[in-house]
Amino acid sequence: MRPSLRRGRRLTALAAGLAVFASISGCGLLGGSDDEDSGNAQVEKSKINVSIQGTIDLAAFHLANEKGYFSDEGLEVNPVLVDSADKGFAKLQSGEADIIYSGYTGFFAEQDKGSMDLKLIADASSAAPKSNAIMVPKNSQLEDPKDLEGKKVGVTPEGTLADILTKAWAETNDVDLEKVNWQHMGFGDMAALLEKGDLDAAFMPDPFIAMNQQNFGAEARWDPMTGPLKDLPMAGYGTTAEFAKENPKTVAAFQRAMVKASDEAETADRTKVIDPLLVEHAKIEKDLAPLTTLLTFESSLDPERIQRVPDLMLERDAISKKIDVKDMIIAPDTSDDSASE
Repeated sequence: MRPSLRRGRRLTALAAGLAVFASISGCGLLGGSDDEDSGNAQVEKSKINVSIQGTIDLAAFHLANEKGYFSDEGLEVNPVLVDSADKGFAKLQSGEADIIYSGYTGFFAEQDKGSMDLKLIADASSAAPKSNAIMVPKNSQLEDPKDLEGKKVGVTPEGTLADILTKAWAETNDVDLEKVNWQHMGFGDMAALLEKGDLDAAFMPDPFIAMNQQNFGAEARWDPMTGPLKDLPMAGYGTTAEFAKENPKTVAAFQRAMVKASDEAETADRTKVIDPLLVEHAKIEKDLAPLTTLLTFESSLDPERIQRVPDLMLERDAISKKIDVKDMIIAPDTSDDSASE
């Protein structure tokens, strides 16, 4: 098979996995759906379905599953893979999923719609330096952000995370957004057009940064997660207010397992712990995994920090009204209360 075809297939697969950036609102379906609960007295519902995507910050979730942190809390967690947050929220609303992983923009967009009353129950990640980039083709003459005026710049659909971040960063750097030819598409399409020279620049997260650097010498020209976007919260886990009210012990058990796994993931030897999870679940090639820049694994679910996201969305007209994050958060129960009695 020609290298270009192999690259195209890898990019397509990764684009589906990284749709958290491309939807405002791992790996395959792991395990079958089972609505019957095992009756574990420690939690109200011991078998839960969790909607996930193929993103690299889910390493902490997979770590919790594989090292038995969920089972220690009396939970049997069935990961349900979707290729976009929209599909995940549909499963949450229908009851096919009990908990959902999503970019924070997805939670606040859905809350703004009013279709569901959502609660945030666990943090996942925040932006780290160089974990996202404005990529340009090899030997690009673009030197200053204002050079993007009059150029074709790839971003995900309007109102999505990458679109919001890119335009907020550009405005901070005095770029006239009206003078930029924004091209809305998925990351796989951006990579192909960037390689051919049909895009002058594009916003990309890792592993697309590392892949395109390796495949055709694309350059990470600017780090958009700087200034007012530095350390911006990126993703977390949530559920419906109804599920949280009816299953408080189940939610608390999930929270304790995720806090333990997230803290471990942040300090672990990535070559031994994290990279193998990226290869298995995010489908990143073994030689590419160490080249990716990880997001910061988070476990605090701090309302003041996360408030930055809906405030930014309101500023960018991605939501219609102010959302108070404190009203959506269920504070994590970090007490050392395992399922064993």
